[in-house]
Amino acid sequence: MKILNRDNFSFAGMQSFYWAGFCILFAYLTPYMYSLGYSNTQVGVLAASISVASIIGQPVCGYMCDRLRTVKHVMVFCLALSAVLTVLFLFVGKSFGMLLILSTIISFIFQALYPLIDSWTVTARLKNSTINYGLTRGIGSLGYAFTAAVAGIIFDHYGYKWMFYLFILTACITILCALFPQDIKPTSKDDDEQGQLKMKDLKQLLLNKEYFGFVLIMTILYIAYKANSTFLPALMTKVGGTNADLGLAWSILGLSEVPFILISGLLLKKYKDTSIIFIAMIFFILRVGLPIFATNPTQLIWMTALQGLSYGLFLPASVYYISRIVPKHLTNSAQTFAVALYSGLGIAIAGILGGWIADSFGIYSVYKIGGIVVIIMTVTYRIMLNLLKKKGELHEVRPTNVGLGDADLKQHL
Repeated sequence: MKILNRDNFSFAGMQSFYWAGFCILFAYLTPYMYSLGYSNTQVGVLAASISVASIIGQPVCGYMCDRLRTVKHVMVFCLALSAVLTVLFLFVGKSFGMLLILSTIISFIFQALYPLIDSWTVTARLKNSTINYGLTRGIGSLGYAFTAAVAGIIFDHYGYKWMFYLFILTACITILCALFPQDIKPTSKDDDEQGQLKMKDLKQLLLNKEYFGFVLIMTILYIAYKANSTFLPALMTKVGGTNADLGLAWSILGLSEVPFILISGLLLKKYKDTSIIFIAMIFFILRVGLPIFATNPTQLIWMTALQGLSYGLFLPASVYYISRIVPKHLTNSAQTFAVALYSGLGIAIAGILGGWIADSFGIYSVYKIGGIVVIIMTVTYRIMLNLLKKKGELHEVRPTNVGLGDADLKQHL
């Protein structure tokens, strides 16, 4: 089969081990802090600091990739540095200040990479039609799911120090996987000149109403969505769950993404990316709001399965959508800037505001308010598309143009 080739294996390996490392360190950082006796507010502050770091780190790394015309070297350097810095976790003890600083620095470096892996895969697809983004990203979700299930059991039995050993291991394996695919480089002098990113070009992103409006709406939506994820450990404890239950929840969360990411290419060939994004936002409403009805760990665990119909649909559609509506030489910057804002800034605000709401009004208030916010943003997104269409400023495209990234996608990029 054509999909069984070195590049697909390499990108799948990058996705799988990157998200395994992400799960090990960042998904369990909150319960690790609770085990040290920190409050919801302190957990929120650390989550906010991590997010602010990613806000800065993602566009910086995206900009460096576009300026240097290489993703591979930037990724390898960041992964190696993350692994080295993680060793210091073993020596900080219970110092909140040191934990905050170290987590922030690693977040700046490590969380900058996942939009680059996505962008690298999509761009490589234009030169190698056998590369399958949906397949490789789906395997990444499988890696996350498997790691979440196993990690929760390991931490319950052997302690949280294994977080750091396992993270270092996954970072090293991700480096090995990143060495094999062809780097993103200009193919000619003209491509090189066109590909050189200038600071003034970044204004194009801000002047692109559709792009800027999309990023702003998703940033607000992500505040509610990420508050749901950040305080899931607290809610799991509230309903009587353990680390093993939390691990199972993270695992089902990751597994639920897989089928929708795997069929994303087919969906994008048949339906418009904007329509898929809107449908995903509707399921985000359930993803954020339903946990208020959970009364035991089992109910809460299965509610995380809505991740597939929400984030699983949203992720591939948003990647192709952004690639389609921005200039080719701004693709990496546009992807990382978008993720930095709605995933970075969203988590930052979610951490601080969510922590304060949880300590002041109870953990369930975080989910009630979040559900209302997602409803408002879903309606706002539809209104924005209609207004831009009436003004002739909407980047419209037939469904078949955005599915797998061949000739028509090249034209839009």
